[in-house]
Amino acid sequence: MPNLYHFVTHSGNLPAVFALTFVFFYFVIVALAIRVFEPHPVLVAQYDPPKGASPAVAAWLLERGALPRALAAAIVSMAAKRYLKIEQSGDLYSITQLGPDVSLDLAPEEDALVRNLFKGYDCFDFDDPTPQLQQALGDFTIALMNTTYLSQHILLSIPAWALSGLGIVFALIQGNFLSHANRAALMLLTLGFASFIVAVRTLPGTLQKIATRSPGTTAPQRPWSSSDGMNFTLLVVSVGAIALLAMLSTATTALVVSAFLVVNAIFFHALQGPTAAGAEMIAQLAEYKEFLAKVDADAISRMNSCETPPSEMTQKHAYAIAFHLDLGWGQQFVDTVADLVERSEVFSKILRKQTQSS
Repeated sequence: MPNLYHFVTHSGNLPAVFALTFVFFYFVIVALAIRVFEPHPVLVAQYDPPKGASPAVAAWLLERGALPRALAAAIVSMAAKRYLKIEQSGDLYSITQLGPDVSLDLAPEEDALVRNLFKGYDCFDFDDPTPQLQQALGDFTIALMNTTYLSQHILLSIPAWALSGLGIVFALIQGNFLSHANRAALMLLTLGFASFIVAVRTLPGTLQKIATRSPGTTAPQRPWSSSDGMNFTLLVVSVGAIALLAMLSTATTALVVSAFLVVNAIFFHALQGPTAAGAEMIAQLAEYKEFLAKVDADAISRMNSCETPPSEMTQKHAYAIAFHLDLGWGQQFVDTVADLVERSEVFSKILRKQTQSS
C-alpha cells in the first residue's frame, strides 16, 4: 500500500485522487442520508400485494430505478395472466404472445412493453439488444416514472458527475493522453469502458452463482449461462481498454479513470429515492414481502428447475422475483435479462452519441 500511495502521489494525479475520494464519500453520505429519512415501519404481514404496485413497479421501486428485475417481473406477471408464454432453450429465453384478446388486465408498464416487443411480431427473443428493445425500455421507464413513486434526484447527482468529469479530464491531461489520442483510439476506449460499466453492473449475478456453490448455502445451485460468458468477455475487453489507456498515457491515469467509472457505475441508482407516496408504498410492499418470504418463497425457489420455466405461473412468482425471493429459476431469468438490459442501455447511448457526432 505505501508503494501504491507513493506511486499515485508522485505522478501528479493527486488532485484527481482527491476528487475521486470526494466523489466516493459524497455518494456514500448522500445515499445514506436518503435512506435515513425514509420511514421504517414495524412490519405486519400483509397477505395480498398493495394496490397500485404491480410486480414491475415493486421491483423498480425497491431497486431504486434499476430496470432488469422490473422487466423480468413484468414478463412473469404477464405470463401469470396468460397473456404470453415464456419458453426456454438452455440459457436462451423467448416470449410468445398468446393473443391480444387473451387478457386485457395489463398494468400500464406491461402494456408499454407489449406494444413495442410484439410490434409486427408475436414472439421476442432475449438474445441481443435491438432498437425494438431500446424503444420498449424507454416506454417502460416512462410508465414506471408516471407512478410518481420515485424521484431521480438529478440535482444531487450533478456535483458528483461534474467533479468526476473534471477529475477524469485532469488525469488524462496529466497523463499526456491528448497528444496520443486519435479517433480510432477514442472509439476503442469508449467501447472498452462501456463494457467495463456493463460488467460492473452485471457481475453480481455471476458472483451469486458462485456463492450458490459454497458449502452451507441454502440457495439452489443455478447453472452457468451465456450471460456469465458475456460477463467474462466484457471483463477481458475492459482490461484491454485499461491497458490501451495505460499505453497511450500512464498506468496511474488508467487506474484513476477506471476508479471514477467504477464508483459512478456502482452508485448510479443509489441517489434515487422514493417520494412520499413511494415511501408509503415501500412500507406496504415490505409487509407483503414479509408474508411471501415466510409462506411461499422457499417453495418457489426450490420446486422449479432452473432449466425450465414453471409450468404454472402466478402473481406470487412475479412478486417473488421482484422481492429477490426466488433464488432459483426466477433469479436465473433475471440474470439473463440484466445482461441484455445493461448492454442495451449503455451501448445504445454510446452508439447514438457517435452517430450524432459523425
